[in-house]
Amino acid sequence: MRFFSLLAVALFFSGCAGQGTAGQDASAPIKIETSQMFVTVKNDSGMALNDVSVAIVPMGRTTLYTEFVGRMESAETRKIMLGDFNGRDGTPFSLRVIKPKAVQVKGMDVNGKAHEAEVAWK
Repeated sequence: MRFFSLLAVALFFSGCAGQGTAGQDASAPIKIETSQMFVTVKNDSGMALNDVSVAIVPMGRTTLYTEFVGRMESAETRKIMLGDFNGRDGTPFSLRVIKPKAVQVKGMDVNGKAHEAEVAWK
């Protein structure tokens, strides 16, 4: 009986591991993770990124909900609360109302090379 309960716990934790990063290459210059409260962005490009913006793309692509991050140093990680994202008209993002499809991150490194990443919402 004890074996089965340990097996159930192990299966539960293995199913939760890596949540929000599916479909993203391990060597991607920008890493994106999603959760119920945050979008986490990590700059792994090896250079600082300027003009970084993060957008939540809803199903149907009606309105992008964006948050301007600005500059991210190399290896810097930012956690952005979902409530910080707004539509063009100022409407705040809410998981209760909007079903997200993906998260996009765009920025430009200090050499002028554009970096973009998109990850499906999990």
